[in-house]
Amino acid sequence: MNWSTIIAIVRKGQSSNVMAAARTAGAPGGTVCLAKGTAPSTILAALGLGDTKQEVLTSVIETAKVPEILEAMKNAKAKGVAMVISTARDSSEEAKAVDSKWVLIEVISEDGYSEDIMATARKAGANGGTVINAHGTSTEDDVKFFGSPLVPEKEILMIVVPKEKAEAVLNAINSMEILKKKGMGIVFSIPVSTFVNLG
Repeated sequence: MNWSTIIAIVRKGQSSNVMAAARTAGAPGGTVCLAKGTAPSTILAALGLGDTKQEVLTSVIETAKVPEILEAMKNAKAKGVAMVISTARDSSEEAKAVDSKWVLIEVISEDGYSEDIMATARKAGANGGTVINAHGTSTEDDVKFFGSPLVPEKEILMIVVPKEKAEAVLNAINSMEILKKKGMGIVFSIPVSTFVNLG
């Protein structure tokens, strides 16, 4: 059985509508993370109007059910986007990379750098992104403060770009001085097999 991951990014409070619609089409359930959208322009950012509260819904589903689930999600009472990523487990024909028009670029960085990274990505052709707050994992060797491990706060920046712009955006982000410091962040890309607007 082949599996795919659907990621839906919607306004805060709307993920339950999307998940309910997806369940009617055969989705088993999902996980919701709180996030914020990046300001679409420097003017809106200066006015404090650009950032929006969002929810990121992730669900692993049978690939055969993707069309029906996406259609149900598109008709849910929600505004946002959804994308499908192949969840390959082997090197068979079904697991080969998809020929996609879209690419998901993810940047995991220290807390407080997502705005600078997004600004760099915009200059290279990206439109906008979504930021999820997270934290790193710790080991016994990590720095301790009063006997407790310090777990650095992180930000996960998700940017979907057309395939032809992906290399320029990746190179621009990768060339940033802040990401050249050890442990400051990582950037990677994943082909998106389907990308649709919701609502």
